[in-house]
Amino acid sequence: MRSLALLIALLFAPVVAQAADGLGVVEAQYGPDVDVYPHRIMGSIQEKQALSVVDQNGRTHRIVLASNVFEDMAPRVADMDGDGLNDVVVIETDVNLGASLAIYSLGADGLFKLAATPHIGRAFRWLAPAGIADFDGDGQNDVAYVETPHLGKVLRFWTIRDGALVEIAAARGLTNHRIGDEFITGGVRDCNDAVEVVTASADWAHVIATSLVDGGMEFKTVSTYKGPQSFTDALACR
Repeated sequence: MRSLALLIALLFAPVVAQAADGLGVVEAQYGPDVDVYPHRIMGSIQEKQALSVVDQNGRTHRIVLASNVFEDMAPRVADMDGDGLNDVVVIETDVNLGASLAIYSLGADGLFKLAATPHIGRAFRWLAPAGIADFDGDGQNDVAYVETPHLGKVLRFWTIRDGALVEIAAARGLTNHRIGDEFITGGVRDCNDAVEVVTASADWAHVIATSLVDGGMEFKTVSTYKGPQSFTDALACR
């Protein structure tokens, strides 16, 4: 009986230790501006190289990139791998290969890169996150972004499987950012139990809601685009 009790204790010890350590992220922010990658796709918002997070116990953890940059407006906190602990979703850019979407998590040694999409492939190519939610209904968060929202205008959905980000759907003709804007347009809405990504059509003529349905993508024209209020109304299910 003692051996069985010891075996049970050993099996559950790592899980208990991780929860007690408070390795989930509750806050995240970038460090000061740097000037090493003059893309300036986000207006006056400059790139950063430091990322700081606060864990559940109030401790601060920091990482500084050696050559890549965070080409982003703000980090996003969400549980991306389904372990019940929040991670951080960022735009990380290689100055030669362009942007990627990266997920950082907290481990025993601090912040580490959990997973990342491939870089777009050349300098001055960016992506704009569109939302984080369980888009495919499997109980785990997915992430959507528009790759090259000013050029290619491709909406992509990714999820973590076996420790890596895997693309689950993609479609052209959608965008969520204009050059120089210091914000990303649209986001995620849940209207009548349908989780959708709200973006603009490629020509900014319409507001479009995209959902994942039966392994494919479904597109709905929500309204004619008449300015920012059109997206406010769409996200509020009006």
